[in-house]
Amino acid sequence: MERREFLLGAMTVAATPLMAAVHGAEDKAAGRRYHLLGVPLRAGSLMPGNENDAQAYRDAQIVERMRAAGLQVVDDGDVAIPSYLPHHSVPPIRSWPAPRIAWEAVRDRVAPILGQPGEVPFLVGCDCSVVVGTTEALAKASPEVHVLYIDGDFDDAAPVAARSTSAASCGVWLLTHASPFWAGPILKPSQVTVVGWTNGSRSPESAVPSASLAEVRSRGAREAAMAALRSIPASASILLHFDTDVLRKAEMPVAYFPHAEGMSLSEVGEMLKVFLSDSRIRIVEVSEYAALRDLDGVYVRKLIDLFCGASKR
Repeated sequence: MERREFLLGAMTVAATPLMAAVHGAEDKAAGRRYHLLGVPLRAGSLMPGNENDAQAYRDAQIVERMRAAGLQVVDDGDVAIPSYLPHHSVPPIRSWPAPRIAWEAVRDRVAPILGQPGEVPFLVGCDCSVVVGTTEALAKASPEVHVLYIDGDFDDAAPVAARSTSAASCGVWLLTHASPFWAGPILKPSQVTVVGWTNGSRSPESAVPSASLAEVRSRGAREAAMAALRSIPASASILLHFDTDVLRKAEMPVAYFPHAEGMSLSEVGEMLKVFLSDSRIRIVEVSEYAALRDLDGVYVRKLIDLFCGASKR
């Protein structure tokens, strides 16, 4: 046998288990069933509109569009969040304890879904602080957890007594620091990856791995997503958090805090295609879309098409 033929044969043999694992993961991802859940929550952000943003997704026929893309999905209605929650700007966290009340309602609602293999909560209409409640639920259902945090901001501002800070801007900090604001379990910085940010960390001691917008552009969206997945243990269950402000304002002006610089819809589509094909994804949450800025529903349809296109089988 010639050397070239021998090497090609050896490479084929070596690659076979890897390819089988990849295809096996894709098969499992294709078999998942999404549970659409609206989260009528703005306590974490104090931005108007998202108490009923989930309805905009339903008006745009999100369930029908996902099914047309070949996905299994059921509409499980809205998380029952009390309507009497406080709204204020008293430091250190705005509207406290409203965010925690909402997190616990979300945690308790998604927990039974996570107890069923292949069933994946798909949350819409929430602010970024919802990640605290979903992470707590996933940590109770899985021995190992990782949060993929796709966001235009790092969201790791530390709550301090001198100023009022939104819970949404503290999300990553709360996940990775012991505090009186939630029960935990606290994640190690290595259990969170922030992707796509243009506004960097606000915590000087931060050790959370990340890929900025510039780094994503340098590597390419697909390769950046694959690199993020490779860094996560094979045994980990993944929470995929997506903030609409990771998209540039010209393409998604209806985010709570639009960013002039950001990823394009096509770049995000490439990234989501990689992430959503991974069988370790156990929760998907789409946050900080403001329906009051999208009265004709143009942009919510773009968000739905983004996820359907990335998930299409």
